[in-house]
Amino acid sequence: MPLKSTQTNKYETACYVQEAPTPCEVDPRGFKQFRSAEGHVFVEFDSTLQTFGRCNRMKRQYDPRNLCSVIDNDERITTLKRQNKWRGELNHPNPDIAGQRYSDIRMTIPEPTRTSHMIRGNRLVGDRYKGIITTHPGTECGRQAASEIVDLGSVPSFSVRLLGTMIPNAPFGQPNMRVTKVITYDMVDFPSHENADGDIAPIVHQEGSVVFLKELAKYCKDQSEDLLTTNDPFTFH
Repeated sequence: MPLKSTQTNKYETACYVQEAPTPCEVDPRGFKQFRSAEGHVFVEFDSTLQTFGRCNRMKRQYDPRNLCSVIDNDERITTLKRQNKWRGELNHPNPDIAGQRYSDIRMTIPEPTRTSHMIRGNRLVGDRYKGIITTHPGTECGRQAASEIVDLGSVPSFSVRLLGTMIPNAPFGQPNMRVTKVITYDMVDFPSHENADGDIAPIVHQEGSVVFLKELAKYCKDQSEDLLTTNDPFTFH
């Protein structure tokens, strides 16, 4: 059988890849916090999006030169980045019921209403592909992502969604995945690439003192001249 134009050997297998939802080392440099025109909080931070030089948790290994070349020469991504519209979703798009399938369009074009973040400043740094992430202040997914980071102290993680060809007989220690198209980097709980985390330090919640309601009410009464003088600590103006 003749080879396809994108193949170099007959054992390559074309596939659509959503790397499975890899937290690890976090570089605690924090994040910038902003408010939108409507008053919603959103955050911006640097993050590792993908790592190279070893197999990820899904036993796939990528060539950084291949991936960077695909992204840098993709007209769609180039245009989206120029217009600040390269978006990612909160989790990869997967149907809720087993056996169901999304359309090719849904899998390969991120859904605006499910946008959790925008991506820019993407570049290769050593063995890591990094980017600047801005959570979306106008979508439910974006506000959830920002709240988890700001209020709950979560460290966001990312996972790539792409098209490529798998090379099962690739030599050990060499890339076994050839990327043909990168779609986006989605925000997931457990990415397959180790260290694909935001450069954010997790919040350590500390125990505080407990104040019982009756004591708190009495304290408020004692401190306010507007409250009635009474032996009942729950009687207020």
